[in-house]
Amino acid sequence: MYKQIRKLLLMSVAMGVTMAAAMGVTIPAVAQDEDPVIDEADDSTRKCISLRTVRSTDIVDDRNILFHMRGDIVYHNILPRKCNGLAREDRFSYRTTVGRLCSNDLINVLYDDTFGMREGNACQLGVFYEMTREDAKAFKDAPEPEPQAEPLPMPAPQEVGADEEEPEEPKGPEPRSH
Repeated sequence: MYKQIRKLLLMSVAMGVTMAAAMGVTIPAVAQDEDPVIDEADDSTRKCISLRTVRSTDIVDDRNILFHMRGDIVYHNILPRKCNGLAREDRFSYRTTVGRLCSNDLINVLYDDTFGMREGNACQLGVFYEMTREDAKAFKDAPEPEPQAEPLPMPAPQEVGADEEEPEEPKGPEPRSH
């Protein structure tokens, strides 16, 4: 089965190269031992990361995932929206055909079901921010700040209704007695 899947994959790659050549699109060559081209937004952010260099992941909370790479690099991905259940379940799945994860790709929270694992909420990835392992450890170990309620300023009593006049009672016919 593996050989059939590999053969189909190689055929689809070859067909894609042929179609790209027919349309006049240039495809950059990538050496086997180097990392594939990774889209960079700037020096410290990336749109995509190579899956073959990912060593492990740490789910910090429902919006933050740390991707530990080869070497001392960690990428911090901040999801655009909260991904309910991600921190509680502490695992996710993804599907990709290009060997890399990119911003806007979807991950699915994995839930433990009676019949095994099942995919749950689909959540979109954000941009990958580069950080050192030390910074990642400090980020992960930092205590969550407790929400602080700040009281709203109350107006002084003399200011309330100072600009308004007392409304007059409506005048109308006087009530009759029977």
